[in-house]
Amino acid sequence: MQFENIARMNNWSNEEKACLLTSTFRDSAAAILENLCSTDLRDYDKITSALKLRLTLNRTVAWPAA
Repeated sequence: MQFENIARMNNWSNEEKACLLTSTFRDSAAAILENLCSTDLRDYDKITSALKLRLTLNRTVAWPAA
């Protein structure tokens, strides 16, 4: 939400948001980018969809009991 507010205040395009957001990714977040083609890496909506899908999949994984 904070990123969205900053982007709106600065009138960033979807491509600018995509470039700025992906430049901050590290580790598992960066791994998500490996599944996107170069065109999708400039598409903010595709990137956020991939992130949401990854979060949804992580939540549905049944973790073993301790």
